[in-house]
Amino acid sequence: MPLSGGHAALDFVNTVDSRRGRWGPDLLGSLGDLVVLAERLGLVDPLEGEHLKCVAAADTQDAGIVLLEAVNLREAAYGVFEAEDRGGVALTSQLRVLEQAARKARAREVLKMTPEGLRWKLPLEERRDIVDLFALEVVELLIDASVRRPVRECKGDNCGWLFLDRSKGGRRIWCSEASCGTRERSKRLRSRRNQDQGKSTR
Repeated sequence: MPLSGGHAALDFVNTVDSRRGRWGPDLLGSLGDLVVLAERLGLVDPLEGEHLKCVAAADTQDAGIVLLEAVNLREAAYGVFEAEDRGGVALTSQLRVLEQAARKARAREVLKMTPEGLRWKLPLEERRDIVDLFALEVVELLIDASVRRPVRECKGDNCGWLFLDRSKGGRRIWCSEASCGTRERSKRLRSRRNQDQGKSTR
């Protein structure tokens, strides 16, 4: 999938192919898919990624439960960010899902030395750590709302992906000019041509 959200939290939410016009398909078919996404976003290094893939693929009873937690987190995050786009208020139930997930993640963080100095980091050892990693990304993006660019929902047909609007005028309406933007312009052009042809035959 294209990474057009502009932030890891939004690319996580965008793991549903379409939310407008139709829903799906769901691109998050396994926790392994979530690990691959984290690798592409640079949230985990190759060694951490390989370990997490092995942990995610292990045939244990809680595999489906953890995947469901990831999906519930994603849908709650979508609801909160979508409310931001339309200038509404997020549902309390959605905020609680994010709060609880972030609390669990924070409880497992440890102090680690990084090139930037000491930082709180998830150990990335257990299956749930990959979900916790994205929970922290979501909550941090929400907390930064007053100092970042706004989150928008793509207005293209059969899309609905979220993105940070970094356009100069703050009027971006598509997740990608190359995909939804091109399709919408082509659709409008065809519509105008059909209208012109209709007028010429009268």
